[in-house]
Amino acid sequence: MTWAVVGVLFALLPLVHWLLRARPTPLRAAVAAALTLWLALVLAVAFDLLHPRSKAELYLLHTPLAELAVLIGLRLDRRIAGRRTGRPAGWSRAVGIAFYGQLGLILAATPLLALVAFHEAGIPSRTAMPEPPPGYTVLDTGKGCGNGHAATCWRTLYLAGPPGVPTAAAADRLRPRQRCEANGWLLDRRALCTEVSTDGARIVYRVLLGGNDS
Repeated sequence: MTWAVVGVLFALLPLVHWLLRARPTPLRAAVAAALTLWLALVLAVAFDLLHPRSKAELYLLHTPLAELAVLIGLRLDRRIAGRRTGRPAGWSRAVGIAFYGQLGLILAATPLLALVAFHEAGIPSRTAMPEPPPGYTVLDTGKGCGNGHAATCWRTLYLAGPPGVPTAAAADRLRPRQRCEANGWLLDRRALCTEVSTDGARIVYRVLLGGNDS
């Protein structure tokens, strides 16, 4: 519970700093709304309301992108409203010191955390598993991980093909869906691959996620 509270306060810091430092211009409300929506997205993922392919990437990107938005916003704020004549004091000064301390920490820690988080394989997100096309019936599901160096983890759908279509032919219809792509947008470059095979009477429709060294 304590770590959850600390995490929320850490994520809120860019928004609070912006609200305390930005002048009452239209830019203030626009940036505040964008930061609030960005924070709401992260909280929705944290509470399992949304399921992106790479949760860890979203968590790692949230604060750096929020801080970047604040830094750009403050620069534009100076161009719109002019330079401030006084120095910040009280809560504004304390939050400002915390914000720039957070910025230094994030610049140093994010590359290391990304290396650790995305070095190993992981179970693919549920949203990474494509929906089977019409006519295919899901018989069972599964997930697991291999052992040893360069292991791979996977999610599996066991399918029956359309009525009257042999299993091998039904699998061949799905094979154009086989592909590999990056699991994330920016930091998570692990290979997410889709494979189609058969195990007799069933089609094995599998999504695999390996580590960066696989």
